[in-house]
Amino acid sequence: MCRTTRSITAPSSRACTTSPSGGYGGAVTARTRSPRGGRGTDGELNDREQRRHELLDAAVAAVRREGPDVSMDAIAKEAGITKPILYSHFGDKAGLGFAIAERFGAALAAQMAERSAQISDPRELMRAAIDLWLSFVEAEPEVYRFLTNGSFLNHDGAAGHRLVAELGAALARVLGGFLRERRVDSGGAEAWAFGIVGMVHLACEWWLDRRTMSRLDLVDYLSELLWGGLAGNGLAAPPSELLSPDESRSTDPHR
Repeated sequence: MCRTTRSITAPSSRACTTSPSGGYGGAVTARTRSPRGGRGTDGELNDREQRRHELLDAAVAAVRREGPDVSMDAIAKEAGITKPILYSHFGDKAGLGFAIAERFGAALAAQMAERSAQISDPRELMRAAIDLWLSFVEAEPEVYRFLTNGSFLNHDGAAGHRLVAELGAALARVLGGFLRERRVDSGGAEAWAFGIVGMVHLACEWWLDRRTMSRLDLVDYLSELLWGGLAGNGLAAPPSELLSPDESRSTDPHR
């Protein structure tokens, strides 16, 4: 199989975190610590938001240690609180899972947006997006399993759906932009984006269980397969056929 010659590796988990929890989750959700004892509604909301952030840090730490079936007792112990306090912030275990998915999903979507601003070649950007996702899975296997296979997913799988929705929407925006720049119908961008996310997700499940190849080899294989389809639908158009930025905006059906 022909491999791409340029490797684009996602930053390490340390590079994209600003919270005590480490990993990908802190990149978006870390906030300036609000003063304690604030007066009035705004002060109370800031304190509660800061406390919620700290509880999410503790929950992620417990998931990393205990695995996807971590109990609420273990999470409360990690946070140094009782379960009723934990429930008062998140409602139930599904609510906590949803909040963790929102944290990691938003961080990954933000990093995807950053890469799309830095990489102009659609083939390289697709590879960077796949590597970003696989790097997250490699760095946070227990968090990934918690969000996609955890015991709290017995009902509607809201947390896993949230993570997929964040990533699918981010990728759809990128694909749509590339297609419109090339005077190509962008109507399939969202469907393709979610199809790509689903394919990569299932490949991740297989890879975590088998580990018969390196992460970068898997990135290469998936990138080659996906590019074959996308290139045939207009993304391989040469630069001479591109629209100007003003023309691209004028053909955006969502504007």
